[in-house]
Order: sequence, then C-alpha cells, then structure tokens
Amino acid sequence: MEEEKKNLPPVQGGNGQNGNGNGGGRRRRRKKRKGGGGVAQGENTQNAQNKQNQNQSAQKQEQRAKQSQPQQKQKNHGKDKQKQNQNQSQEDNRKDTYAYVLDGNLYINLTNKCSNGCDFCVRNERTSYYGNYLWLRHGDPTPEKVIAQVNGFGDLKRFKEAVFCGFGEPTYRVAEMVALCDYFHEKGLATRLNTNGQGNLINKRDIVPELKGKLDLVNVSLNAASSEKYKKICRSQYGESGFEAMIEFAKLCKRNGVNCRFSIVDCIGEEEVEACKRLAESVKVPLYIRKYIADS
Repeated sequence: MEEEKKNLPPVQGGNGQNGNGNGGGRRRRRKKRKGGGGVAQGENTQNAQNKQNQNQSAQKQEQRAKQSQPQQKQKNHGKDKQKQNQNQSQEDNRKDTYAYVLDGNLYINLTNKCSNGCDFCVRNERTSYYGNYLWLRHGDPTPEKVIAQVNGFGDLKRFKEAVFCGFGEPTYRVAEMVALCDYFHEKGLATRLNTNGQGNLINKRDIVPELKGKLDLVNVSLNAASSEKYKKICRSQYGESGFEAMIEFAKLCKRNGVNCRFSIVDCIGEEEVEACKRLAESVKVPLYIRKYIADS
C-alpha cells in the first residue's frame, strides 16, 4: 500500500505542497472582465475630465480678468483726467477778484506778494476768504481793472470805507493804490490801508509822503513787542530789520500827519498783548486789538 502511494503523482496545491494549498486543491483563475473595472472606472474617468474642464474654465476666466484690469484702470484714469481737466478749466476761466465786500466795507485786493509769512495769516491753506477767491491767477490789476469790478457793486456810498487789504501787502503797488484813493474820495468813500509797515523796505524809499492826503487811516500790523518775537511769528524776509522798519514807518506816518495806528491779533497771548500796549504808548501810536479769525 505504501508503495502504491509513492508511485502516485503529487497533488498540486496553491503553494506547491501536498494538501497545504489555500484551496486544498487546484486554484481556478478568474477571468478579468473587459472594460478595466466596469462602471466605477468610467465614472472616475468622467470626473477627471470634468475637473480638467473646470480648471481650464477657471484659467480662462482668470486670464480674461487680468486682461480687463488694465483696460478698467485706463478707463478710470481717463475719467479722473477728464474731471481734473474740467476743474482746471473752471479755475482758468474764473475771473480774478480785485474787489470784495465784507462787514459793510469795500476791500481792494491789489497783489498776492507779501514780505511776511505770518503764522496767523488768513491766506494760509485757504483758497478763498468768505467765499472770495483772492489768489490772483492773471497778474496784478491796473487801477482801471479794479474800478471796472468796483462799478459792479452799484452805489459806492453804501460802503463805510475802501480798504486796501487782500492776500498780499498793498504797498507793493503804491502808485496804483494812490490813484485808486483819488477815485474813492471822488465817490465819497474814506480810505484805509492795512499794511505790515515794511513799505519803505519794499520800495527802497520813503513812501510816507506819497500817502499823505490819500489815505484816511493807515493800520500797521504790530503783532509782537520785540524784533526777536516778530521774526518768529511773522517770518519777514527782511529778518529782524522788518520789525525795526515797521516801527519807523509808524513814526514817519505820525510825523507827516498821516493818521496811523498799530494793530495786533488777540491770539498772541495776554503777556505779549500787554507788552505791545507798552510799546505803542512809548511811540505814541494808538493800538487796536482785533479778534483772530479762526475760519471763514
């Protein structure tokens, strides 16, 4: 019996060992279905294609957005440029203001030039003063141009004074101012000059005799009781000499019979106000204290 077993062919198992295979006998191989996974694999392929299409669509949208940005920026820039040109055109076409009305007085704006750069000046960081655009864009006016604007206000007798005061120092235009004084006197108006008192330095001569009989009042801005403080507050282009010239100008007015007074702004502090009072008394020139105009 043992010999018969030895002559029998061996039983083939999964691992090639007798009876020890996984199935205990022959393993049947399953045939693979055609299609590589059937429906599941088809769905994966379709999803991948959809995702690829979505990515391509997103890339195209991003590309179109990038292309449209410069065009949009150019369009916005064009609108801004057009608006800027319109504003500039309005500014260019705006007439210069040579005369304006304030507090019952007729004010005359002869120039924007000034030898001082006072901290409290109303023209600092302002384009207008009580609605009046006083920055001259087309040069200083002739007396004829001023008179032409003044005549637009009707009967001049309704005004208390004609005051030479604008965004600059009127004594830069002495000859024009004197000519206009004659015109206003003919119309029955008193005349006043608001000045920094540096007219003699500006014109390099004594102009006080030219003012006699022309101006009914000369208002000299004092604003400090010493040359050191005046230089700090008013920043004159003449340095401390501007203060000395201003005091001398007031003395010359008094000596030549030109009605004159000093003026200060109340924002300089009580101590400085008292010092200015003492200075004005020492040169026998009256002092006028005016309120600071915070806004217009």
